[in-house]
Amino acid sequence: MILLYDRILASLCTLAASCVLFGAISDARAETPAGASATAAEANSAAACAAASTPDQKRDEDTIRRIEQGWITAEYRGNPTYLECLLEADYRTSGKAGQVRTRQDVLDHVPLTTDMAKPVPALQVIVFIHGNSAMAHSIMKTTDKSGSPKEVHFVDGYSFHDGRWFAYAGADF
Repeated sequence: MILLYDRILASLCTLAASCVLFGAISDARAETPAGASATAAEANSAAACAAASTPDQKRDEDTIRRIEQGWITAEYRGNPTYLECLLEADYRTSGKAGQVRTRQDVLDHVPLTTDMAKPVPALQVIVFIHGNSAMAHSIMKTTDKSGSPKEVHFVDGYSFHDGRWFAYAGADF
């Protein structure tokens, strides 16, 4: 299973930063013998995620705005590692029709949204911070398949721990 995952991730590795990160994650897996404690691999993976995450994170609105823009960029540019490091293990999001998607569903969707030719839209992001929690309402101005302008709204919930922000839930409108 890990070899298949490594092959898939390698094929999606389109940005230099994600390629370097892929190598660090693969190295961490290779260095942990089967049945051994994953502490070394977890430490390497944590370091890799710190490198892949939005830099200089603070408990402020600007950081959440940068994370939201990083998220949409990761989707458009095929960087699932950014999302793997951002989304909590129990992350859930709901769509316009009420369907619930898991963290894995979101990660599996990245290859479907990757389009290197399409410009990454700038987001307008409204942020509310409350202690170690934050809510972001993002507005993306884009076009539909026929080329007509459209707005897409989504909300993401974040918690701050271990020195950075993690997304725990979202909703698309």
